[in-house]
Amino acid sequence: MKRTLAIVVVLLSLTAACGDKNDDTPADPPTATTTTPTTPAPATTTTPPPTPPTVDQLVVAPGQVGAAQAGMTQAQAVSTGLFEGDVPVPDGEGCQAVIPLQWKKAYFSSLDVATDETKKITSIGVTKGGPRTAEGIGVGSTLAQVRAAYPSLSAVKVAGFDQSGAYLAVGNRWLGFLFNEKAVAIKNSSKVSFMEVTLGDKPGLMRDGC
Repeated sequence: MKRTLAIVVVLLSLTAACGDKNDDTPADPPTATTTTPTTPAPATTTTPPPTPPTVDQLVVAPGQVGAAQAGMTQAQAVSTGLFEGDVPVPDGEGCQAVIPLQWKKAYFSSLDVATDETKKITSIGVTKGGPRTAEGIGVGSTLAQVRAAYPSLSAVKVAGFDQSGAYLAVGNRWLGFLFNEKAVAIKNSSKVSFMEVTLGDKPGLMRDGC
């Protein structure tokens, strides 16, 4: 009987010791979860192409009309967005099978362009209202208005077919104004019928069929 009681006491002691050990052992700390912040991808923006100018927004100056300049190569002219290059011509409708440069449809009725054998621009003509100079001079302006805008304007001279012209030069860049009256009959009220810009050579102020 005593031996059995002693065994029970020992077992109780061991059980208590094990219980104390488990209670005193700290629980494992929680595992920390590290979240790496995600950097958002930069937004992509598309720049729209520039809006082409209207014919009324083209500014005429000695040697140029808008971004188009006398002396430009065909490639340079096409890159302005104002011209079509190597435009086929229907049979029997022109002097050339292919036109090296032609103003786009929005400008074609108010402007023309002449090129040389290398397809460089030699002359640009303003044939009707729309494009004007920074001073407001265009087809339809009077000689008096042209003279007031450009004190350095040349004297009126014979030009074209029984017509007359006056010229403005800035360096080797030219702007010519054509009037339908003969030089001897020119008046301050005479109106500009055509304008032409060139580089190097003074404008001839004439256009033939080809």
